[in-house]
Amino acid sequence: MSSAPFESQIVLDREIARLEQDLVILKRRRNALSPISRIPPELLSNIFFLSLRFLQADGVTPEELHPDETKQAICAVCHQWREAVFTEPKLWMEIHLRNSTTTRYLDLVRRNLTENQEVYVEAHGIEKNSGAVRYILEVEKIRLKRVTLGGSSPTIRDILQASRSQCEEVEALELKSHYTDGSAENGVLTNMARVFPHIRKLRLEMWRLPSASHVVHLANITDLVLKNLSPFTADDMRNFFNVLKRAKHLTSFTLVSMECGSNPNLSGDVVWSTEVELHSLKRFEVKVEHTGLLLALLGPLRFHGEMERVVVATYDDRRSELNGRVMSAMTMAFSHLSAPETMKMAMETYTDSNEEMVELLSCQAGWVDRRDHHFQMSMPVLLDGHLDASAPAPYPLFFTLPFIDPNSWFLSNVQSIEVSTCPTWPVWECIARISTLRQLTVTAWDRDDCFLQILRDEGPGSVRDRALEVSTPFPELCGIKINTDTLSTSGLDVDYARALGQALQARAAGAGEVEVGKIRSLEFRPCMSQLDEETRDLLSSVALEVVWRTRE
Repeated sequence: MSSAPFESQIVLDREIARLEQDLVILKRRRNALSPISRIPPELLSNIFFLSLRFLQADGVTPEELHPDETKQAICAVCHQWREAVFTEPKLWMEIHLRNSTTTRYLDLVRRNLTENQEVYVEAHGIEKNSGAVRYILEVEKIRLKRVTLGGSSPTIRDILQASRSQCEEVEALELKSHYTDGSAENGVLTNMARVFPHIRKLRLEMWRLPSASHVVHLANITDLVLKNLSPFTADDMRNFFNVLKRAKHLTSFTLVSMECGSNPNLSGDVVWSTEVELHSLKRFEVKVEHTGLLLALLGPLRFHGEMERVVVATYDDRRSELNGRVMSAMTMAFSHLSAPETMKMAMETYTDSNEEMVELLSCQAGWVDRRDHHFQMSMPVLLDGHLDASAPAPYPLFFTLPFIDPNSWFLSNVQSIEVSTCPTWPVWECIARISTLRQLTVTAWDRDDCFLQILRDEGPGSVRDRALEVSTPFPELCGIKINTDTLSTSGLDVDYARALGQALQARAAGAGEVEVGKIRSLEFRPCMSQLDEETRDLLSSVALEVVWRTRE
């Protein structure tokens, strides 16, 4: 009698298990009818992969992210998602390490990698879990291709010192030290080449500039990024030039130093005795917060290769008078390049180390047949003028460019200029004297702005009054595009078009014996108003083609 209830319970448990299994099957069949379940598995896994790549939204820093938790959350949604995750090795190729990462999780990751799968390690905030990093460096040393280590410099040093293996397949290394310790950083750099002997791409976000002896051990390095250096001393300057001279295979170099301090020895008057010849560099980027430092860095450099990307920026609004010297240094450094053919001028803002906003002028130059190449400068502007309360908002402050010579290397061959700013008279006079200029794109500010005045050759220091080599403003101009976004009041766009037509008539009438023909094309966009026939006839008298595009 005692066995009957026991046997009945076994039968019931089996029946329950069968029904639960049937229920699981039914739920899967139901889920399969939803639209998301019809997405092919390979596409679904790509979506998951991208979800791990774009985790820096809403201002969240990588140190605060837990991609491993994201993977686990995806696995918990449904059977289909879990199968997609576990059958796609690339979802596990990036191993993200945090203080909470366990060895059990790392073993799970490694089981889902294929035999020849490349492995990337990204570790942040691992002060209490450095053992997990050492474990991965040891067991995955054959498959590791890219490594990122972020933490205090003593922690990173201890990890590298304790590593007895060489990760010979690692090609890209990123070290981010958020704690200042000079001796610990030296230990990091000393052990870096031993653990990762074949690095090609190196990114260092550290307190001090590495010495050339540290970098030269990495004989194959082609891409070098140095960021957040402070302070920048005279010794650092020597290291900077020695690194560039001794890294023979370097093709890309980036230096970002936002807090170089107030070292009086690093002024714009620093002159170095020997030039630094650079033959292999194709991409060069330097951003600093002090113009004197920028001049000291640029002065000895001479580039000889085919440059693909050049970015030079200074955010020092206290030394804006040095901007002209920056332009001269740039001309000397890149004099081997053919003069740019296109240029875009725009305003941008930057928050300096004192949390103050700095107005910057960004000039991006390029070449017509090499659209993937560009040459960009950003520097504080010399503001000149005041807000015009009667002008349509937003009306900007006038500014002065650091160059006013149309025959300078930077401007001597420009064929197309886009001006999205509001320059002063000297700037427009300079642009008006560029003999190669064919196409001009202008932002309209009001019905009598500096551009219209320079077309009429009016105002202080007009082109004809100065008896310069160009007797007519914009002597070879063929096309003008007007951006009317800033003219928010209805009818102002038509008023501006009428003023432009009259200015072009005045330009032709004032040319004297020089024959000035019609502009080939006048284009206005995006306009709020419809163009009336009288204004269109006026524009047609000075242009072969008139395009008026209204806002959608």
